Amino acid sequence: MMKKVNIVMKAAHLWTQEEEDRLTTRIVDNFCDLINRSEEEGLYWTGLKCDLIDLAHMVWETGRLMDKCGRPMDFQTIVHHICRVLHVREPCNPHRSSHQSVPEKNVGSVRSANATCN
Repeated sequence: MMKKVNIVMKAAHLWTQEEEDRLTTRIVDNFCDLINRSEEEGLYWTGLKCDLIDLAHMVWETGRLMDKCGRPMDFQTIVHHICRVLHVREPCNPHRSSHQSVPEKNVGSVRSANATCN
């Protein structure tokens, strides 16, 4: 009988700010390309929906994705377009679907403890 084991890998490399900026630019460029495609191209997201929403949130935070009027796209619009193109059911409230909006376990208690120690 086979036992299923989950393996979690942690990054063993610290990114420089320049590397981080380069990666962010590449992700934003790829997102821009994706949201301008048609859903008829048959592209599908196979990962977790919350991971896609997290990427959309990261792209939105940069403010680099522009609408037709040259203004930064709002988060809801980015989510709408990426979900349409990648055939993902759009969440009613994408802010709640993001890992970034869900508090991590024990983080609040550590922060409050640090606040009282200072």
